[in-house]
Amino acid sequence: MSYTSRLTQAVIDLNALVSNYQYIDSLASNSNTIAVVKADAYGHDAIKVAHALRDKVSLFAVGFIDEALALRSGGIDTQILILEGPSKATDFAVADEHNFSLMLHSDYQIEWLKAFSPNAFDQKSVNLPTDNPSQMWLKIDTGMNRLGFQISCVERVISQLSQSQQSQLVLCSHFSTAEQLHSDKPLAQLAKLKALVAKYNCKFSMANSAGILNWSESHGDHNRLGLALYGISPIGITDISNPLVPVMTLTANIIAIHTIKTGETVGYGDVWQAKRETKIATIAIGYADGYPRNAKAGTPVFINGEIAPIVGRVSMDMITVDVTDLLQVNISDTAELWGKNISIDVVAKYSDTINYELLTRVSKRVPKVSLS
Repeated sequence: MSYTSRLTQAVIDLNALVSNYQYIDSLASNSNTIAVVKADAYGHDAIKVAHALRDKVSLFAVGFIDEALALRSGGIDTQILILEGPSKATDFAVADEHNFSLMLHSDYQIEWLKAFSPNAFDQKSVNLPTDNPSQMWLKIDTGMNRLGFQISCVERVISQLSQSQQSQLVLCSHFSTAEQLHSDKPLAQLAKLKALVAKYNCKFSMANSAGILNWSESHGDHNRLGLALYGISPIGITDISNPLVPVMTLTANIIAIHTIKTGETVGYGDVWQAKRETKIATIAIGYADGYPRNAKAGTPVFINGEIAPIVGRVSMDMITVDVTDLLQVNISDTAELWGKNISIDVVAKYSDTINYELLTRVSKRVPKVSLS
């Protein structure tokens, strides 16, 4: 029997998720929009997210093969792309069995491929049956300098692939500054990849969320939709990002209210001191739930239609908020930490971090409650 006492939860709006996917997909109608659900769908519950999108998405992407297997165990039978490729040689057999595509980025992975299936794609293909041949994904380093084959090595790598593999080739790269509209680097990276695409007459994938929004030239055969799928703009608030709707709303309830005198302190370290008689609300969420410990005093919290600032340090299980100026506040009232009323970007700025980190570190002890 499952029983939950504490009211802290992350509400996942699946209608907003689908709307975000359809909107971004409409911006690149000639591309296949891949839904990236790595890191438990950026903290949104990958299985629930994938089920909500399975009728609209032809390809999901995850970081590594364990995440793909979790989706299969959760009833997702859509094709899945493993962005980091195989971590061991035996991953090829797992990918073959479960209909995964592996993105290869290093020579050792090419050697594993050749060892697993010397006659790949001649009889029984690697990764997919012959009536639906797998695309052969290769990661190319065009300037991110993280993963991928160097451009000078691409010809040698492709020459090791069978003709069938070469006929299904997808070259993929990753922007390092796609969110910077005035940067010269995205177009320079794109030019490098497109030169290879023209040389080998193959498909390509370059655009991430920021690429889709900022750089229409980068819309390829496949675009990789990550952060924007979850209603968070990687490029700030602009006309093109405005339609995005946050999918996650993180909430908790007030569990105590008390008044302190001028000069009294709140929380560990006595880092905040009241400059007036102050009404303090204690809310049942803390850094063990994934709320950032380094959120500064003044970080906004939404309660009963009004904004109240955090005071004192974030604790493991609780935060404290100055509710003196709120018109009405009661025990058990719900507080929104981020979501549709409090931008996660604002919380990230107050916490010296980024929205990606806040989303993905919401802990397992916070229930994900779906709205659909």
